[in-house]
Amino acid sequence: MTGEQITYSGMTHIGLVREKNEDSYAIDVQNDHCPQMFIVCDGLGGHKNGELASRTAVEYATAHLRAALPSENDPYKVRSILEDVMQKTNVRVYLTSLESEENFGMGTTMTMMVIYERSCYVAHIGDSRCYLLRDNKLELLTEDDTYVHEMVVSGTITENESVSHPRRHILTQALGFPEYVRPDITHVDLLQNDRFLLSSDGLHGYVAFEKIQATMRHANDPESVASSLIEQTLEAGAPDNVTVVVVFA
Repeated sequence: MTGEQITYSGMTHIGLVREKNEDSYAIDVQNDHCPQMFIVCDGLGGHKNGELASRTAVEYATAHLRAALPSENDPYKVRSILEDVMQKTNVRVYLTSLESEENFGMGTTMTMMVIYERSCYVAHIGDSRCYLLRDNKLELLTEDDTYVHEMVVSGTITENESVSHPRRHILTQALGFPEYVRPDITHVDLLQNDRFLLSSDGLHGYVAFEKIQATMRHANDPESVASSLIEQTLEAGAPDNVTVVVVFA
């Protein structure tokens, strides 16, 4: 699949343990025109109807971003729209959770990337992630909204200890709650040969950073990266759903 000087691929897998896939993703590239939009959501495991939460968030955000985003890059306006859509998506997921007892308590992460000709914006909440491979070095553009990440930042535990910490999946923020959310919005200048990865924690929870980096470096196209990362997750036992969206600039 090819957009304007951009190639991309998205894949999702239920994994080897879960009974249903609570991840959702969207790739919205229309007529090869900017902006180009990519979204990954992970419905909260252990909550009722995480599958509905992630699907609701993806569908609502995609439609509203497409309607609101300008065709020309305007940094202030784009950031404002990303913030607004994230807040409204939070409300939409929360209101949907009130529609039936089965839906009560559902929630979802959201990581979304919007690309213009020379700019990339990332809006994020939860513990799905966005990575950038530039000059063969993989960088994490998002910070996990988890108690364990806060413990790492405060120096209570080390990064290595966080990988196997029993509370590593407990989120400090997600969409679907009756409160104002604080999404992180990041902007990077888009350079030729940049490679991006959006993924649910079914990937980084079980495949080492070094392996993700090596795959992003050496694969020839986004589809090869996506299929290899899914395969590596399955080889690691895939106890969770896993979703990846890969974009080559």
